[in-house]
Amino acid sequence: MGTLRRLAFPLALALFLAVLAACGGDDPPPAPSPSATATAAPSPTPSAALVPSGERILADVRTLAAVARPAGSEMETLAAENIAARLRNLGYEVEVREFALTGSAGQTAALTVRSSPQRTVASVPLTGSAPGTVEAQLVSGGRGTAAELAAARGAVVLMERGGATFGEKVANAEAAGARAVIIYNNEPGIFAGQLSQPASVPAVSVSQAEGQALLAALQSGSVSVQVGVSSPGASRNVVARPPGRECETVTGGHYDSVPQAVGANDNASGTATVLEIAAVIASKGEMAGNCFVLFGGEELGLRGSRAFVASLTVEQRRRIRAMLNFDMVGVGDEGWLLIGSPGLQQRAGQLTTSLGIPAASAGQVPNGAGSDQSSFLDAGIPALFFHRIQDNAWHTPDDVPGRVRADLLEQAARLGVALLESLNGS
Repeated sequence: MGTLRRLAFPLALALFLAVLAACGGDDPPPAPSPSATATAAPSPTPSAALVPSGERILADVRTLAAVARPAGSEMETLAAENIAARLRNLGYEVEVREFALTGSAGQTAALTVRSSPQRTVASVPLTGSAPGTVEAQLVSGGRGTAAELAAARGAVVLMERGGATFGEKVANAEAAGARAVIIYNNEPGIFAGQLSQPASVPAVSVSQAEGQALLAALQSGSVSVQVGVSSPGASRNVVARPPGRECETVTGGHYDSVPQAVGANDNASGTATVLEIAAVIASKGEMAGNCFVLFGGEELGLRGSRAFVASLTVEQRRRIRAMLNFDMVGVGDEGWLLIGSPGLQQRAGQLTTSLGIPAASAGQVPNGAGSDQSSFLDAGIPALFFHRIQDNAWHTPDDVPGRVRADLLEQAARLGVALLESLNGS
């Protein structure tokens, strides 16, 4: 297994390079230097004005989501450089700006059932889990109450989601002497969870189906639970400006993913939509003051957007009239949610009617979620978050391109282009 694991990453890297090169039609860009890199834009080739295409956006989603892109990883760096090449070829002046990732840079998880035959179970580390590897007998812990954990000492405890917070379940297991915790979903699919305080044992989540299968095989052997050690590193923002212009609007989204997911909806969907909007604006021959920024490190706490906003002078902040953030825009039947500044909410809501897009509703950020518009709002810059609800595969291995809908991507891009044109007086 160790040899296969060492071979898997170079093979995935080579495949990702080949796919991106084929889609972009350009030579691979040079590797980034330790500091910010700036590249002058070539003269754009005149072409007919584009209209947003959901199928074209979906093709970019598939390319971006070929592999996971956790902050600080080689795959995130590769994605940044290829995004920069795409924007450069559209005629924008492009910078790839590196920033430090202080603290942790994400964790990975692995769950192996040591029965015959041995098998691997898809798992997600709970945020706040301790790193480490534990192999021990698996025991049932019900829903994690103290009374249900009599057999927990020295074991890996399997619990069902519900009845108490994740933090309470894990704390009860720790108090009972458990060496690791597995929480399985109480509805179909896997989930991402967060502990209220850091745990002293590894803790992961699995799907309902896998949890029930583990329950049925409690006596068949031990399990191995592994949560990786997080490590600091660096991430990058890709900043595209119209030649010779300062930013009057910023349209963006994050391109990194969590380690355990290829992040097709979260957030290859938003990144690909931003690239489409940038292409449509450039094709019309008048970029105005519309800038496009793809952020790294969002999954670690909005690191990229915070770094970008911190780099702005007071005058640059005043000049930006709107920030449009696209995050998780390709999945969900419940409708569009527009979150942010009331004036932008109202303007975008009116545009949905004229564009024939199903009505959007103003709202608040869903519980447990956050996105890059917050960094701008905190700095006094008007901002609007375009979002679809609800995606139960968020932050899980199930967030794959096959779930993403071309029609929703096209709606997002049409609305983004129309809002930029409205802000520019077109």
